[in-house]
Amino acid sequence: MRNSEPDWVDSFRGVFPFERFSWSFYRMPPGSVLPAHRDTYDRFKLIHGLEITHSVVRTIVFLEDWDSGHYLEMNGTPVTGWRAGDWVSWHDDFLHLAANMGRTNRYTLQLTGTV
Repeated sequence: MRNSEPDWVDSFRGVFPFERFSWSFYRMPPGSVLPAHRDTYDRFKLIHGLEITHSVVRTIVFLEDWDSGHYLEMNGTPVTGWRAGDWVSWHDDFLHLAANMGRTNRYTLQLTGTV
C-alpha cells in the first residue's frame, strides 16, 4: 500500500518533470560525515522496476540557508553558501560527499526521478 503524497509534492513536479519520482527528507546532525560515494539507487530501482541507472537523476534541495560547517562536495568541487531553496542535481553515478562539521542540523530534501 502506498502512502498518499502531501500536496506540496506537485509543486516540485512542476520544477523537476520526472517520469518516476520519489522524495525524502534528510537530517544530518553535527559530526556526521557521508564519505565520497556514488549512489546506486537500489531502493528506487526496486520500487520502480528499473534495472539500469543511466536515466536516474538525484536532486538535493537545501531547506535552510547555509550554516558554518555544512558541506557538500560534487566531483571534487566544494558547495557552500547556499540559500534555502537552492538545489544541486546530478545524473547516474556522480561522485559526491557531504559532512556536517557545524553546530546545527543540516536539512535537505532529496528528490530522485527518471527523465
